[in-house]
Amino acid sequence: MAQRLEIDPSKIPAIDFTSDAYTFIRNALIADAGTPEINTDELAALRLKAQWEAHIEGLRTQYETQLQEAETLREQTRQEAADAERLAAAELQEKEKELAKEAEKKRLPIYSFQKGVGVDSIPLQLHLYAKKMMSARKYVPLWYFLPDAASEAKERSKDSLDTNHLQFAVENSNNLSGSTVSLVGSHTVRASPNAIPNSRLSWPQVMRAKSAFLNALDLGTWPDNYILMFGAFYINMDMHRELQEQDGDRVMAHYHAEMRMAWYDAMERKEPFDLSVISDRVLAESRREIIKQKQEKSLKGKQTLSLLLKTEHYLITTLTFSSCHIYIHNSM
Repeated sequence: MAQRLEIDPSKIPAIDFTSDAYTFIRNALIADAGTPEINTDELAALRLKAQWEAHIEGLRTQYETQLQEAETLREQTRQEAADAERLAAAELQEKEKELAKEAEKKRLPIYSFQKGVGVDSIPLQLHLYAKKMMSARKYVPLWYFLPDAASEAKERSKDSLDTNHLQFAVENSNNLSGSTVSLVGSHTVRASPNAIPNSRLSWPQVMRAKSAFLNALDLGTWPDNYILMFGAFYINMDMHRELQEQDGDRVMAHYHAEMRMAWYDAMERKEPFDLSVISDRVLAESRREIIKQKQEKSLKGKQTLSLLLKTEHYLITTLTFSSCHIYIHNSM
């Protein structure tokens, strides 16, 4: 491999081979038997000049080739950089398209409406947690369908922007003009801290919430037979003779809480049953539980009353003793 030239050979100054510095070389050429045609000092100088010019011409050719190779390499590098830039731009554009598609999926779809047709009343606003659970066909306490939950849902919707966490999403542009920065909102739907379990709901509360619950079943796209089953569940309880008995409303509220939870548990196990069929056995267990709660409450009340009476007796005795002590002391 030829040595790389650092300077242009055409810029090297010409040599005067007629000068005294080259007298020895000229004389050597004249005396050389191999060059009989060179017999004068002038011919020797011309031979040296011709050899020098041929050498310089070879270097010039080498230098030009070197320049062409360098230019070819630079052009190849520029082309590769341009290709990489175009590829990066295409990938960034594709990413932006995918992000736009994902953002569009999260947006509320636009539905058509009939001009001039409004509504007479505002539909009940469902709690976000209830929407989430109903859409997933999962158990949600019936409290979420009471007016208290609807009021909380309205308040949460008003300050939803304040409760959202804002995150920055940065897409690297691979040393292009800059990076793409997106502002993303993240909101976690949580259960209400004010929710009341079914076991603590009264029968009037159950009956008041059932309609909103049945209307919300469409969120889970339940089959018609399931929707009819849930409706029959509440109708059969509301018409049951147990409600005519003493504490029947408490018994039925307890039955509702137990059976509704049991049905969703069975659904998770892939073993659902007909919830609308009233179980006499579970109903009897609910009645025993209510009787037990009443007895415990009565016993607790008696214990509290006994403790109050003992406390009152102690205070009376203490005050009487103190009064006597003061009287005797003053008499002395």
